[in-house]
Amino acid sequence: MGQDSIDKVLAERKITAQPAKEADADKFFSILVGDGDEEHYLELKMRDGLRICLSYTDLSWFSYDPEGPKIDLEFGGIFATIKGRGLGDALFNGIKKKRVAWIQEADTEMQDHPKNAVFIEEITFQTPKEDTAPTE
Repeated sequence: MGQDSIDKVLAERKITAQPAKEADADKFFSILVGDGDEEHYLELKMRDGLRICLSYTDLSWFSYDPEGPKIDLEFGGIFATIKGRGLGDALFNGIKKKRVAWIQEADTEMQDHPKNAVFIEEITFQTPKEDTAPTE
């Protein structure tokens, strides 16, 4: 699937997506609590209601940059960046153990307050661009 196709699908889904439920308003991620449990997919919930699931099987690397602060993840050529604060402990380690079920963007900046140890400002994606160079 090319860059244009993925962008088109994401744009179409944003039109019909519903906003996040109020119950999850100040919760920015969920970690499985059962012993030995692993999640198969990481669900990324966008503020406009769009939800994207990426397979942990395809996760080839990820990094935490405290200067950003951000977490970058690469899933089979799809790059996801999670920007916010408080990302370096529970969230990073939860991803490392494949126990994070979902991560959600904040709906408003007002959710960034001291009661929230973690605040997810933004989730962005970069998909691989198809090689458009002529072949010989």
